[in-house]
Amino acid sequence: MKKDQLLQLFIAHKDEWVSGNQLANKMNISRTMIWKLINQLKEQGHQIESKTNQGYKYIGNNELNPQLIESDLNNDYEIIFKKEITSTNSYAKQINDQNPDGKHRLVIAEKQTQGHGRRGRSFYSPAKSGIYMSMVVPFHDAKHLNPGLLTTMTAVVVAKALKKSYPEEDFLVKWINDIYVNNKKVVGILTELVMDAELMQPSAIVVGVGISLSSKEIPEEMKDKVGWISDKQIDKNKLVADIVNGFDAEFPHYLEANFIEDYQRMSFLNGKNVSVDTTKETIDGTVTGIDKEGHLLLDVDGKSTTVNNGEVVKVNF
Repeated sequence: MKKDQLLQLFIAHKDEWVSGNQLANKMNISRTMIWKLINQLKEQGHQIESKTNQGYKYIGNNELNPQLIESDLNNDYEIIFKKEITSTNSYAKQINDQNPDGKHRLVIAEKQTQGHGRRGRSFYSPAKSGIYMSMVVPFHDAKHLNPGLLTTMTAVVVAKALKKSYPEEDFLVKWINDIYVNNKKVVGILTELVMDAELMQPSAIVVGVGISLSSKEIPEEMKDKVGWISDKQIDKNKLVADIVNGFDAEFPHYLEANFIEDYQRMSFLNGKNVSVDTTKETIDGTVTGIDKEGHLLLDVDGKSTTVNNGEVVKVNF
């Protein structure tokens, strides 16, 4: 389509002025058709400035757009974009089962109808106000899988990416898979191992990230219960690319846990009295830190205790 071809030209010259004549010559169409195509792109949310004697300058798009995401990725991903989906993680696992070709994939949606997190809890995922994405990363070495470290690493990556888009906000992590702003959860992370049923070995890791960006579609009656980052407009496509690129940079050596110091610094649990549900029991203690394996360290009645897996269900501020 000519419109997609024009968008690719703009992406290649993002933040540069390009004349109507240049665009018309490259696409072998009239300047009038260029003008019509630009208006069509604008209707889709693309921000394009125009100036006499300089032409057009592409700024970006606040709406999710696979082409814009792909243009900022450092590695090759097959991007699957959906307006609405049950769950990006569920869909990502389904696609991986149907196409065991070892590709990196990114599933991203504007809305989830059955978004979920750990232990099957629902994740509120309305349209237009968040980012819901899942990365499918080929993985076959079960011996070198550490789910706790993988999740803590992803939390650091996401928090750092968010800080680029929202430098004025303070992003804090809550062990093990949540990110908070103003004492409210704004990000949930869910990492899942996908098994090859025939070979009975891992085939991929699916890393899901759900982000509540703004209050745009949150009903008034839910605003006391649901968190969001800010109503400031950001480049959602750049944020997605920053998360994927950050993950790709850290994943090959995540077992070295070089990010734990950042995780410690971002944690808002340090020194707080908490209750941790391990499914087998509930442990009450004071958080003293995170170890190199991503485990939670507690002081329980003067005794050092390590929690390998669980969920912080209560924080005493």
